[in-house]
Amino acid sequence: MSFKVRKFLILLNLSLLTIGCKSDKVLYRATSDYFPLKPGMVWKYINNNDTSVVEVIGDTFVLGHYCILVYHNYLEEFWIKDKTEIKKFVDKKLNRAGYDYILERQFRRYFPLPLIKGSSWYEDYQNRVDVLGDTIYIKHAIAGRINGWGDITTPAGNFTEVYNITLIDSLRLNDSLLVETSHYWLAPEIGIVRYAIPDTFELVQFTTSR
Repeated sequence: MSFKVRKFLILLNLSLLTIGCKSDKVLYRATSDYFPLKPGMVWKYINNNDTSVVEVIGDTFVLGHYCILVYHNYLEEFWIKDKTEIKKFVDKKLNRAGYDYILERQFRRYFPLPLIKGSSWYEDYQNRVDVLGDTIYIKHAIAGRINGWGDITTPAGNFTEVYNITLIDSLRLNDSLLVETSHYWLAPEIGIVRYAIPDTFELVQFTTSR
């Protein structure tokens, strides 16, 4: 066998190996759970000055929807996850003269599924609410983008194939506009290992479901 033939076969094998590795990683990302919500799961995060704890409690029922109750620093959150998206319950109120006026109460999309690099989404909710004779116009928009994936390290360890996602949450009440930009890093079978809203918290401890 000539040197050129041997060289060609070596390069071909290396190319096939590289393609195979890439295909395995694509399949791994496509089949992994990047937002697990099983009862008993607990995440503990830290930053320079504070700690944050998230715990999955279990199934519940809100506004006609079966959902999952999560405690985030002992505050209730409600989530729905199916094959196409992950939704979070939004409950926005305006207090005037000791009374809460409901501006928005519904589940909103936070993440699409499956996670695909470069994909983006946007949806808004608009409404008008009468508050003590004044009309309050509300527009609540949620936009997101999956920036890509990579490897990151937190106090809890090293994580591979981590997706980085940016969310922009904007709330307009008449002429007042509040915009919040947040960043999330999601690891397969673990969930959020880092987030910034705007302070950055990193995963330090993780407990699997009971």
